[in-house]
Amino acid sequence: MNPFLQTLGGKLAERWVTTLVLPGALFVAAVLCAVRLGHRHAWDVVRVGNDVVAAFPRLPVAVAAVGLLLGAAAAAFAAQALGGLARVVWVRPWRGPAAWLARPVVAVRGWWFDRAAARAGVDPVPAYRPRRATWIGERFRLLDARVAAQYQGLRLGPLWPRLWLLVPEPARLPVQAAETRFHSATTLAGWGVLYAALGWRWYPAAVVGVGVALVAWRRARAAAAALTELIEATVDTHLDVLATALGHPLPPTGPTRDLAARFNDRFGKGE
Repeated sequence: MNPFLQTLGGKLAERWVTTLVLPGALFVAAVLCAVRLGHRHAWDVVRVGNDVVAAFPRLPVAVAAVGLLLGAAAAAFAAQALGGLARVVWVRPWRGPAAWLARPVVAVRGWWFDRAAARAGVDPVPAYRPRRATWIGERFRLLDARVAAQYQGLRLGPLWPRLWLLVPEPARLPVQAAETRFHSATTLAGWGVLYAALGWRWYPAAVVGVGVALVAWRRARAAAAALTELIEATVDTHLDVLATALGHPLPPTGPTRDLAARFNDRFGKGE
């Protein structure tokens, strides 16, 4: 057991350093540059180095290390919190006052959708027309719509936790990896917001923040596309396993509308 605990502790410590300490320490350094340099001497990093060297003899090493770790951890937790906010904005429908902003965006997205359908000469399914303000949110909404369209109105929300319990470990790994990439991308967006906010004092931070946010946005789009595709594929390949476990084996043509309604009622507890 001791080697196992040592290995686990080493992995946790490595992850803590890579996800919290290093990014947080870089942000603390950016804060020092912002405080000492401002816009006027934005690139005079030698001045910051001289200040640190001059202050080092007067500051105990333990105090400096604790201060650096606390500052790095605080910045990392702030980035994670902002990343959670980014997930809400990107994935969920906009509510309240934000709904007023979403309407023109959805209208423009709908116009582009209709234009692309007209060029392709197809009659699009009404449920597939854009209804979310963000591309990522639309991908997750379409996941529900596509499952419902394919499986006679079967609702993915109540279905997924029960299906996930029966999915074998090898099939889980790609889904978990895609989900991890998506969460990492949203946390990266949180770092972008922090650096951009620091730009009011030190403009190089704003440049870094915008660049980081753009990279995070592209990574989040790619991860969301992979995650939704993998979730849909998991439903396609393992729905019969869940149906058999519930005592209702699927017919060769897939679930009937009555069977899908019974599953929805059972999973939703009559909601």
